Amino acid sequence: MSANKENNLVQAYVELNKFCQSGEYERALKASGKILQIAPTEQKAFHCKIICLIQLHNFKEALGAITNPKNAGLASDLVFEKAYTQYRLNCPKDALETVDNASELTPALKELRAQILYRLEQYQECYNLYREIVKNSTDEYEDERKTNMSAVVANLAELNPNADLPQFEETTYELSYNVGTTLALRGKYNEALPVLKKAEQLCSESVIDDGGTEEEAKEEAAIIRVQQAYCQQQMGKEKEATSIYQNVLKDKPSDQALVAIASNNLAVINRDANVFDSRKRMKAATQEGLEHKLNSRQKASITYNQAILAIYSNQPEFCKQCCVKLSREMKQEQRATLVQASSMLKEGQAEQAVSLLLQGSLTLAAAHVLLSQGDRKAAIKLLEESEYKYRPGVIGVLCTLLTADNEHERASRLFTEVYQHYKNDEEQVRNLRAVWRAAADCHSRAGDSAAAARAHETLVRAAPGDKRTLARLVKALVAHPEKARRLAADLPPIAQLEGKIDIEALESSKWMMGAKVVKKTVQSKQEQSPGTPGSELGQKKKEKRKRKTKLPLNADLSKPPDPERWLPKYERTAYRKRRGIRRDVIKGSQGMTTTAVDQYDMSKQTPTPAAAAKSPRVEAPKSTESAWQRKQQQKKKGKGRKW
Repeated sequence: MSANKENNLVQAYVELNKFCQSGEYERALKASGKILQIAPTEQKAFHCKIICLIQLHNFKEALGAITNPKNAGLASDLVFEKAYTQYRLNCPKDALETVDNASELTPALKELRAQILYRLEQYQECYNLYREIVKNSTDEYEDERKTNMSAVVANLAELNPNADLPQFEETTYELSYNVGTTLALRGKYNEALPVLKKAEQLCSESVIDDGGTEEEAKEEAAIIRVQQAYCQQQMGKEKEATSIYQNVLKDKPSDQALVAIASNNLAVINRDANVFDSRKRMKAATQEGLEHKLNSRQKASITYNQAILAIYSNQPEFCKQCCVKLSREMKQEQRATLVQASSMLKEGQAEQAVSLLLQGSLTLAAAHVLLSQGDRKAAIKLLEESEYKYRPGVIGVLCTLLTADNEHERASRLFTEVYQHYKNDEEQVRNLRAVWRAAADCHSRAGDSAAAARAHETLVRAAPGDKRTLARLVKALVAHPEKARRLAADLPPIAQLEGKIDIEALESSKWMMGAKVVKKTVQSKQEQSPGTPGSELGQKKKEKRKRKTKLPLNADLSKPPDPERWLPKYERTAYRKRRGIRRDVIKGSQGMTTTAVDQYDMSKQTPTPAAAAKSPRVEAPKSTESAWQRKQQQKKKGKGRKW
């Protein structure tokens, strides 16, 4: 290499170092390119170029330079940079393959591998790797590692709520948030809420202490408040949750995933009440760019809610598309089948819905559809042939349906089969006491006293100290008096039971009429019966309190009150009618003559004898002069006219 070329190379390296130290990555990128023009085999300059591209978020260009065959020799040691660019370009499987093919798993590659495993939702392997990293690392990034590990633990708690997982000290708001999320995913919402509120407070204090504004602190704590709203929504406090979701969305956060989750949860709260608002929310929850920011569980929930909203919106074709996506891409076959069957049922395709549910092995849902359509016989047949036949809930449904159809013998045979199924499992026999009690009742209705006695014996064996069950068994053994007497010896004596019963109260009360009728009868008897002598002495008759009369301020008590003070003004003797006001006006067509007016003036009509007989009312004599005639006379005298 010539001296001039070497000097240029040294000068270029000096510039590159200067720009890298000051963080001017665009100028550093140009300096590294200048070095590679002078000396194309400079590996350090190529490494600096890749780092500058990564810092400038040009991941695609950086990966292209690394994978270029011309740069094979220069990029041979850049395994971490290659895997990191693949990870940032949302190719986690390729990134994991690159890390696993590395000759040596360095600490940096271990941490990158843990993040890749988290993205691939391989939480157990990710947790094991983080535990190893935290155990063997002592540097300034210890809090960040614990935060990532607590996030992994939160997801493990959702997959296995009863798993024994480590506890973390709530030293930072990120750790507090992850601890609260772990409790929420385990279903402990009451315990999660105070932890999340503490995390929100720590977050605001941390941002303000670092020189941030209140707006920045509010935006940073938005994800914590959304998690609080989720806990309240799961606890049934939907109004409080809705208020938090709306306040968060009103601030327009920059995190797309946060907007999607809050919008989806609002649509869930709306149900079928506000479909227009729900469609707007689901549009925000399904916008482009979210496929790499949400995990598979969140994406499946959004797609599922989108399908349900399509049913509310009367969009069966779109609902079918969502179900196909839910089944094929997200492996949620049963949920997709249930939603599609609901859509068919709403469209009136009950038979197709039942066949679809049976294809998906959803027998209980198919029986529910048949019962909703009123086809009880088909539902009974389906439940009797299902694998859930001997479960307590299904037994209860079958017993109810068969009893409603008066098929007591068939119901009795059903309980006999149930007894044969569980006879070798003593623990299950003890747990099914309600089933045996129903079986005894059903056998009694069917007239099978032996089967009823056997059911009572099973109940006595399951609950040895229950005297009531023993009494029922004695009653069922009427056909076997000796055995009944032997069992009755364990019952309490009749005298002991009689001492607890008030026979006179039972005889006096009309217990067949109901408690309310008895209470009314007793009260009426008490009101009608005369009191004992002297009982009135201790009771005083309640007197009405006399209120003091209030007089006007200018009242003159020396003069008698006006006798017409309670009459309306227009009925008093001193009342003078105001001029120009027509009170009694007979309305008629224009041009009506006085004769016509008299004809329709009922005061001038003489009643016929038949009408007089029909209305025997006594009325005061009225003036024969009508109001219209009085007005005409006033006009003749010149009163009320204005010239």
